[in-house]
Amino acid sequence: MKRPNVLLIWTDQQRWDTVGAGGFPLVRTPNLDRLAARGTLFNRAFANCPVCMPSRQSALSGRYPGTLGVRCNGIEMPTDVTCFHSVLAAHGYHTAQLGKLHFLNHASAYRDHREPHPTYGFDTCIVSDEPGCYDDPYIAWVAARDPAAVDLCRVDTPPAWTGTPIRVHPRNTHEPYVFDGPEDLTHSAFVADITCDYLRGRATRARDGEPFCAIAGFYAPHTPVNPPSRFVDWYDPGRMPLPVRANGENFVDPGSGNPVSDDQWRTVKQHYYALISHVDECIGRILDTLDELGLSDDTLVIFTSDHGENLGDHGLIQKSQWFDSSTRVPMIVKPPKLPAETVQPRVDDASFVELVDIAPTITDYCGVPTPPFFQGRSLRRRAGTDAPLRDSAFFEYGVPGGPGYKAVRTDRYLYARHRDGRERLYDLETDPDQCADLRADPARPADPRVTALLHDARGTLLQRIIDADSAYPKRTADY
Repeated sequence: MKRPNVLLIWTDQQRWDTVGAGGFPLVRTPNLDRLAARGTLFNRAFANCPVCMPSRQSALSGRYPGTLGVRCNGIEMPTDVTCFHSVLAAHGYHTAQLGKLHFLNHASAYRDHREPHPTYGFDTCIVSDEPGCYDDPYIAWVAARDPAAVDLCRVDTPPAWTGTPIRVHPRNTHEPYVFDGPEDLTHSAFVADITCDYLRGRATRARDGEPFCAIAGFYAPHTPVNPPSRFVDWYDPGRMPLPVRANGENFVDPGSGNPVSDDQWRTVKQHYYALISHVDECIGRILDTLDELGLSDDTLVIFTSDHGENLGDHGLIQKSQWFDSSTRVPMIVKPPKLPAETVQPRVDDASFVELVDIAPTITDYCGVPTPPFFQGRSLRRRAGTDAPLRDSAFFEYGVPGGPGYKAVRTDRYLYARHRDGRERLYDLETDPDQCADLRADPARPADPRVTALLHDARGTLLQRIIDADSAYPKRTADY
C-alpha cells in the first residue's frame, strides 16, 4: 500500500465545547468545522492527565501517564521512550515536530532556549514551548521578519520561571488582553508558517512515496488569553455564557481579593473564544496548503488538545482537576482516502476516547505494526459504527509526595479517589454540570442510590487502574 502522510495538529488548553461542528455554534471555527466535515468529530474525548507534560508524553507514546511515571508537570520525557513518530520513522517516514512539544522543563533559569533542543527522534525539530518570553525559535522568527516588533510580541514569563522575570501583561485566565504585536506575528501564526513551509518542502517526496509525519503544536488558547483585536470584535460579550457554578463557587482574584464578576467572565470568554478563532484561522492556512499541494486525500489529519480549561467553571481557572472542563478535549480524525474504505463524516457523541488512543490510531492507518506497549485503542474502526469503544474515560494526576487522584467518567457518573482517601462522586443523570458532590459529607445517612453508584464507581475505577497497569518489562525466563 501507499502509506498515508500524518499530520497531528493540537492546541493547548482548549475545552471540548469550542468547536462549532460539535454543536457549539457560538464559537466560530469554520476551518475545524470543514475538517470535521471530512471525518469524525469525537465529542467525548478526554486527556488522561489534565496538565501539559504528562498529557503530551502519554499521547505521543501511547502509554498511560502512570505507566510513564509522570502525572504532573516538571518531569521530563526520557529521550529513549518510543513514540509513534519513531515507529513510523522505521518504516520510511520523515518526521517533524513544529511548535510546542513540552517534553523538557522550560521554566528554569538554567535552561537557555537558544541552545538546540533534543530531537527526540524527529528529523526536523523546531520547538517553541512558550509564546514570547524566551529567546527561542519563535522570537528568532519574529526578529527575522520585523525586529521592531519583538518587544510587542513578548509575554510574561510563567509563574514557575526561576530566572529574572519578564512582566508585560498578566497571564491568568481571568485577565485577558489584546495582543500587542501585528496579527501575523503571533505564536499561532509562527506555528502555521513553519508547518506550511515544511509541507511545501516535503510535497514532492511525499507524492513520490516518502511519506511524512508532522506535528503542529499550537500554544493557544493556553494563557495568556491574548487574541489579536480583529477576533475579539467577532464576539459580543453580552452573548457569552457564564461559568457553571454551584452556589458560592466563584474564582477570587488573588490580587484584589474580590470574586470575578459576571461581566468579567463574559469578557474572559469573549477573548478565549477569539483566541480559538485565531488559531482556527491559522489551522485553515495549513489545511489550505495541504489542498494546494494535492496532499489532502493522502494525509491522515488528527486535531485535538492536550487538556481543557476550567474557564471559571466550579470557581476554577486553568486545569488539573477531574471535571469535564479540565479533562475533556475536542478531537477530529480526518482519514486518508484508502482503497475499499469509505468513511461517512459524522459526529460521535457516544464513544469514550482518550488521548492515549492517538498513537495506535496513527500506526493502524499507516499500515505498520502497532507496538504491544501502546495501551490505547485505534479509532480507525470507529467510522460508521455506533458500537462503544469503551464505557469510561480514565484520568490521573499526582505530584510525587504530594496530592493526587485517579478518576473515571462514565455515562452515569464522574468519580475521583484522592491519594488521602477522599472521594468525589457526581451523578450525571441528575447533575450533568458536575456541581453536586454526593460524597461532600461522607458521614450523612446512607442513601441507597448513592451507595449503589459508589459501589459501581469504585469497581470501575479499580478495573481501569488494573487495565492501565503496564505489562513491561517482559520476562526473559521462568526464573
